[in-house]
Amino acid sequence: MYRETRIPRLRASLWVSVPDKADSLTEAADPDRGNNAAGLASGPTVAPAAAPSLIVPDGCMDLIVIDSQVLIAGADSTARMFHGSAAPTVGLRFDSGVLAQLLTTSAGELADRVTPLDAVIGGSHASGGKVGEGGPAAVMGVARVLLDTAGGLTDRAMLDPRPMALARALDVRSNSPAQTVTEAAAQFAYSPRQLRRLSAEWFGYGPKHLAKILRWQAARDLIDAGRSRTAAAAEVGYADAAHLRRDERSLIG
Repeated sequence: MYRETRIPRLRASLWVSVPDKADSLTEAADPDRGNNAAGLASGPTVAPAAAPSLIVPDGCMDLIVIDSQVLIAGADSTARMFHGSAAPTVGLRFDSGVLAQLLTTSAGELADRVTPLDAVIGGSHASGGKVGEGGPAAVMGVARVLLDTAGGLTDRAMLDPRPMALARALDVRSNSPAQTVTEAAAQFAYSPRQLRRLSAEWFGYGPKHLAKILRWQAARDLIDAGRSRTAAAAEVGYADAAHLRRDERSLIG
């Protein structure tokens, strides 16, 4: 189960992902499939870890909680496998170009990796980095830690609007038709080299790759809503469905 709630003040969405434990719990409790089948002594049944899930690139950075620690999930340039536990995972997904500013660091230094929050902002600002374990009450506690941490960072920050404006310009969901990288560079009065440097700092990769991710995500949203791949490809500006498939293969394999 996955749920997401928009938090406008933080320019982020709070999300909770709860693995489907039905099969795991059944296996753990079944002596022919679970602990006894593995030759283990009988006792309290414990659900095994959840199956790995595929995390696809979306141009965003997250604060997430794993094993009771607040982590920064940098922007992914390609898909990666997430090996979670059977416990719920809670996170805050920030709009493109926001979290790196709140952390006063370059998104490029955090891209394609998961980094402890304490390692980036340190000491007193990350005092909520460790959170308790448990059931639904703990999930609410984790969410509160993330919201309070993000709120504190937001209150101290002076956000530069340029990264968010560039992301909107390149995203067909916000600006139809989306601008090309050349058009965006001209709008912001940057040379292509300047735009590549700033984009890597703001998003973790260049504007061309960001535009590729955002367009593929737009097509994916339409397909999930019931459009055919051909119709979705045409609506977001692909030459054809084959072009969409090529981008998809390069991003998720």
